[in-house]
Amino acid sequence: MTHGAPDLVAKGLLGYGLLQGLILLRLLPWIMEQPFAGSYWAFTFGLTAIAFDAIVFVERGAGGIFPYLAVVLFAIANAGVAAIADGSIWLVARGRILPAPIPAPAH
Repeated sequence: MTHGAPDLVAKGLLGYGLLQGLILLRLLPWIMEQPFAGSYWAFTFGLTAIAFDAIVFVERGAGGIFPYLAVVLFAIANAGVAAIADGSIWLVARGRILPAPIPAPAH
C-alpha cells in the first residue's frame, strides 16, 4: 500500500511472519503424527505469502539480507507446496482423497 523501499512496519511484519513460520516448523513433528490429508493445503498460503513478500521487498529496493532471504524462502515455499501436491496425488492414486462415505442408518 506504499511506494518505494519497505519501511520499518513492513519489515516488522515480515519478521513476525518469519517467527510464525519458525513456530510452525517447531510444531511440524507433532502435526505430521496425523495421516496426510487434503487439509495440509492450508499451510501453503503462509508458505507462499512469506516468500512472495520477501520477493516484493527485493523488487522494491530492499538490500542487505533480503535478496538472500527471498531466494531461501522461495525455495522452501516451492519444496513445501511440491511435497503437499505429491501427497495429494498419492491420495488420489490410492482413492483416499475424500473420506469414505458413511452408510445410511437402517430403518
